[in-house]
Amino acid sequence: MTEDEIIDKAESLPDRFADRLTESALWSVKRMRGGGEYGLLTIELAASLAAHNTPVTAAERDELLALLEAMGMPTDPIDKLNVQG
Repeated sequence: MTEDEIIDKAESLPDRFADRLTESALWSVKRMRGGGEYGLLTIELAASLAAHNTPVTAAERDELLALLEAMGMPTDPIDKLNVQG
């Protein structure tokens, strides 16, 4: 995954998951997006989804995992996601 692909994918995450995040988590990841903190944005989003047992698809899980791995970030929250289907 190229740096541009990472940025594009990470920048789309807050809007794509907005209806499944708490207000505070959404505010936080949007601020991270604005500051270019894509690794922190992705791990915070995954951790919030896991903490609230929010359903995600297998494709969403795989995308979050791939982004975290591409950025060299910890992948711990991925194993705790509530994968449906």
